Amino acid sequence: MLKKSNMKKLFGLFLIIIGLVSCHDYTELKNEELKSAFIMNSSPTFKGYFYEGSDNTFHYFTSRWKLDKDKYFKILINELKVSEKLKFERNKTELRIDIFENGNTEFAENEYCKLYVVNDK
Repeated sequence: MLKKSNMKKLFGLFLIIIGLVSCHDYTELKNEELKSAFIMNSSPTFKGYFYEGSDNTFHYFTSRWKLDKDKYFKILINELKVSEKLKFERNKTELRIDIFENGNTEFAENEYCKLYVVNDK
């Protein structure tokens, strides 16, 4: 059985680990920067771009890599129109996104580009 003081230490360590894992520094993109954030990437270590959800202010995205550090970015909700049927709250689920249509469903658009949901087959 753990002593009360050890349980408190263990709980504190747990909170620190959760905080480190869940906190990401999202770079804010301007409307005109969105297309360059979703560049074509054929690197074998590239996993893809992912929509992570929206809150009242931003839409959140991640570009993921097998061997490199993931990149986190966000754009104001009024600068990117996301299809209401595909929009969801942060940390609920995710969608893989691409700038190429390739028969995929349109996800979002602004005056500079359109984004599509990748339909993995």
